[in-house]
Amino acid sequence: MSAVDDLGTAITQVAAQIKDITLNPKPTYSVNGQSVSWESYLSMLTEQLIKLQTAQQSLAGPFQRISRMRP
Repeated sequence: MSAVDDLGTAITQVAAQIKDITLNPKPTYSVNGQSVSWESYLSMLTEQLIKLQTAQQSLAGPFQRISRMRP
């Protein structure tokens, strides 16, 4: 497996966590003086997803898009 493949796997896993959180939202709560904020967790996962996607694009190398104009 290459680093690009590993990043693809990580992206899939983070996206699945984001999907689960948005499908089954939970309230913010405190346990033994520690606060658990699902909103902050979702924000952190979203930022992580963006960073992983950027890293994957960087490792995949440059690409060229060729398009043709229609007459």
